Amino acid sequence: MLEAFKRKKVKKVVRLIQAYKAVFTSEDGRLILQDLAEKCSMLSPVTDISNPTGFSAASAFFDGKRAAFLDIIKMSACDERKLVDLLQETERNKNEE
Repeated sequence: MLEAFKRKKVKKVVRLIQAYKAVFTSEDGRLILQDLAEKCSMLSPVTDISNPTGFSAASAFFDGKRAAFLDIIKMSACDERKLVDLLQETERNKNEE
């Protein structure tokens, strides 16, 4: 019974990873990732320097946004080279505006 539960759980995780890959490896998915990279401050400091301890609710908020973005990257099996390319393209687009 425990083995059947584990197999079912593994199948669910595999299916979820496949769904992430299908969505975020598409051209539309790439555009969404670029948008999220900018909105999640992936290329900006997130530490609130106005706070002498360097950590505040604002820092935690932005760190949480980054963590969500990185979870999407992990689940979609985006490798390091693709991530660097994505972030560089996001930065170029930001500078063009």
